[in-house]
Amino acid sequence: MGMYKSDVKPVVIASNISTAVLFTGPTRLRGFIAQSTGSSGTAIINGLANTTTVSTSTNTQVYIPIAVASGGTETLNLPEDGVLYAQRNGTGIVDGIGVVSNTSLTVTLFIEK
Repeated sequence: MGMYKSDVKPVVIASNISTAVLFTGPTRLRGFIAQSTGSSGTAIINGLANTTTVSTSTNTQVYIPIAVASGGTETLNLPEDGVLYAQRNGTGIVDGIGVVSNTSLTVTLFIEK
């Protein structure tokens, strides 16, 4: 059995958590919802530097910054196969996905797993 588009699951980082590894292993990001918790907020979706650390590098090819206005919500559905979060030559990341530099956002990632 391979992965099917129906295998999409939500993983969440709460607004009071600044950094979290949300899944280890190869995965595809299909979309996200980022909701501010009152004030404006920012976060970065990225690959993993290792199994316990989310990369802060902008050169990973999967670095996605998010900014949400006060009281706002940002939603993105990625087309086709989404973004692959897996080890790639020369990008310094291993399999997996996480969020870093989260301030005042509840971020829900929709991933294949």
